[in-house]
Amino acid sequence: MRPNRSRIAVPLLLALALVPAVAVAAPADPPAQRRTRTPIKHVVVVVGENVTFDALFATYVPPPGQSVRNLLSEGIVTAEGTPGAAYGRAVQHEATAPAGGYTLAAAIGGAYAALPQPTLAGVYDPRTLKPYGPIPDSRFAALASNGPFQITRFAPYADDAAPETGDPVHRFFQMWQQTGGDNAVLSRYVWVAMTAGRGGESHGVTPGHTGQGGELMGFFNMAAGDAPYFRELARRYALSDNYHQAIMGGTGANFLALATGDAAVYNEGGRQARPPARQIEDPSPAPGTDNFYRHDGYDGGSWVECADPAAPGVAAIRAHLARLGRDPNCARGAYYLVNNYAPPFLPDGSPVALGPDRAVYPPQTLPDIGSALTAAQLSWGWYSGGREAADFAGDPLFAAAARLAEAAAADRPAPEREALTQAKAQELMYNAIGDPLTAFPRVVHGPDRSRLRGLAAFYGELAAGTLPAVSFVVPKNVDSGHPGYSAPVRYEHFIRDLLRRFAERPELFASTAILITADEGGGYFDSGYIQTLDFFGDGPRIPLLVVSPYARPGHVDHVYQDHASVLKFIEYNWRLRPLSGRSRDRLPNPRAAPSDPYRPLNPPAIGDLLTLFDFGGAPRGR
Repeated sequence: MRPNRSRIAVPLLLALALVPAVAVAAPADPPAQRRTRTPIKHVVVVVGENVTFDALFATYVPPPGQSVRNLLSEGIVTAEGTPGAAYGRAVQHEATAPAGGYTLAAAIGGAYAALPQPTLAGVYDPRTLKPYGPIPDSRFAALASNGPFQITRFAPYADDAAPETGDPVHRFFQMWQQTGGDNAVLSRYVWVAMTAGRGGESHGVTPGHTGQGGELMGFFNMAAGDAPYFRELARRYALSDNYHQAIMGGTGANFLALATGDAAVYNEGGRQARPPARQIEDPSPAPGTDNFYRHDGYDGGSWVECADPAAPGVAAIRAHLARLGRDPNCARGAYYLVNNYAPPFLPDGSPVALGPDRAVYPPQTLPDIGSALTAAQLSWGWYSGGREAADFAGDPLFAAAARLAEAAAADRPAPEREALTQAKAQELMYNAIGDPLTAFPRVVHGPDRSRLRGLAAFYGELAAGTLPAVSFVVPKNVDSGHPGYSAPVRYEHFIRDLLRRFAERPELFASTAILITADEGGGYFDSGYIQTLDFFGDGPRIPLLVVSPYARPGHVDHVYQDHASVLKFIEYNWRLRPLSGRSRDRLPNPRAAPSDPYRPLNPPAIGDLLTLFDFGGAPRGR
């Protein structure tokens, strides 16, 4: 399933044409798009997938005068990728859950002698385009670490060396249990993965055989040459080492949070309702198991009535919130989606069937950033790789899909084979749960539907100098960096190509801010502090790079941010109100003590990204 790209030497990669950091005259915008508080007229939000800050920037060394909090600076690992003086903080331990329901306080036991062998969970066979399954990954057979380890000692950071690694579990209740909410204890990550896994409703997952290994403890080593383009961007532009996924858990919930600052609610015809019983989450340990959840998994439980302390799994999280004096932000009687279900409409606008045996969530009515921009007469677009046929052109994966379709339907007419090829290619390339505005009837069935496009449309608008005020850009799955079917090196390629296109339009780049991040951490280990905002999170740190002529060069920003910070920046820049009275963009900016800039003194609080920019004295946001 890998693209047919040759390995790129590090000197060439670092010599790529970075977009110029000089301001030149930008093209005229419509009047509504000139109402900005800053010189930024275009915001481009690029969202890859599934990597924590420590997994990618574990050994990043910033320019002189800057500091960073990562595995290297904390002494957990060395620049050579070996255990550091403080490695014991991240050593993984067995644990024991107390009798009863779901817990965030499993008793710590003895340390693992060595991490369980990583598996190939989620990795695709390039010949059949089918997953290998959670079988042991032989490349890691000699892994002897019992804490963080350098992935590229076993799987080199290069396209032609099969860098895909197994996909760690990254679900809501699992991540709460791994982090305890605030990540004060770092030793339970592997125990949760091994005992709970992806949940019993996931194919092949059973008690004692959860398909997981120690892959979640892996990191890439920038100090040894891994991720060189991301390193160069961080040193030239601005980096946050305190940006977080908004929701504990996976892709769907975090993309929805990026678009709404909120979570999906179960409803029938727009009215709050109770989901089918088999779709309600229950992370209580199953009888005879220590921590294998009763009702959890990708085809099972994912809805939670978090206003009810007696609902399965809720009491432990609400007790943590109560100790901190936090509002759970859960409406009475509402069931919220905390894990991955598919959106209720296809790219062409046709509905997807709902039902107790369908992992699909109903149409949503939450306020969303796209509709808010439209109401303010501002242009926007959500561009998803693989959404339209033009995105398939020239992709090696399309040729592989065509070959499989030909073999499966050799006796059918050519139009049918072509349709099968298109469908298979889209299934493999298009991130449906990363296209959250397809969940909103007012978008899908209204004038804004034309704003939901593919990558080819974005590249065409960029080349023509007609980008909207706000663009959300989602790579094709194989370019997203997601473990299993992609890798960070491919996300680097994608970003490099994107910035090359901006380099060809310097007058457009002069008024643009490109925000490069991930949807969530993918279940990888991270050592950073987590601020508990409400029942839904925050989750672990993920990377955020700001590429712009106005980015503070080489700056590492410590202000606490999450996906709602993107919304806050857009709203500040174009003078928009927060989306709702419960969305995260309503929260104040953090205040922090100089001795600990990472922890807000006024929680819950979320930054607006302005501290990553230098606008020459422009006023701060709310």
